[in-house]
Amino acid sequence: MNESAPIRWEGRGLHTGTPCAVEVKKTPLPGLRFAFGDREAFRVEEAIPEGDSRGSTLSFPNGIKIRTVEHLLSALAGVGLWDAEIRVEGCEIPALDGSADLFARKLVLLAEENKPCRVEPLRVDAPVSVRDAQHGRALVVLPAETFGVSCVIDYPGSWIGTQAFCIDRLEPKVFLDEVAKAKTFCLESELGMLRKAGLGRGGDLRNTLVIGNGGPLNPEVLAFPDECVRHKVLDLIGDMALLGRPLVGHVLAFRSGHGLHLSLVSRLRRIAHNMKQEK
Repeated sequence: MNESAPIRWEGRGLHTGTPCAVEVKKTPLPGLRFAFGDREAFRVEEAIPEGDSRGSTLSFPNGIKIRTVEHLLSALAGVGLWDAEIRVEGCEIPALDGSADLFARKLVLLAEENKPCRVEPLRVDAPVSVRDAQHGRALVVLPAETFGVSCVIDYPGSWIGTQAFCIDRLEPKVFLDEVAKAKTFCLESELGMLRKAGLGRGGDLRNTLVIGNGGPLNPEVLAFPDECVRHKVLDLIGDMALLGRPLVGHVLAFRSGHGLHLSLVSRLRRIAHNMKQEK
């Protein structure tokens, strides 16, 4: 693969429905950077992240906002590519098939050319937790030798029900085989609300798993029987990548979402800053 040639994907944004594109290429500088114009580039840690139940948005110092960044960032982290420049055309990352698979299958080739990783990981030496007591959500990172995730989701009264999924050690093959293909999902009962809020304009039955009362309306796109919890893990990996470095620790997630993920990122960023100040 030509080192100077970026990898490019084109499509429509999942929520805006507008045409957009993204290019990723290796960089001699360690870290993940979003580049704008000829000279302007910002490390992902310089962006202000915002998260809601439908995705994560980055606001950069130059005023530009990029929506739905989690699937691409999950692919980068999942294959271990931490030295990359990202250029986005439009205001959103292309939805593609609603998963991270089409990103990861190409990025893994770039990651294999880019070893060893030159970015120092963030290791936690004590539990770090955030919670949303009002909605019964919690997120904890425990000290561990590798990055892993244990996730539980709970949709009472729906086909999804309670699902659990665990990865002890995230490696590229594990990510590609067990996580990357899991599509984004929503309940059929939520469709009207999403449209009213101006969201999901780029969603369809090819890139979104739609769950009705009796199960998926489009079971032909189902990659795993527990696809919904695997997609939550995919999102979590992508949101943790906003640290700009690998995380060494085991994440326990119970009914968490983007907002709680980003609260944890904020806490971990402060811990990393304090550790740097103490050196």
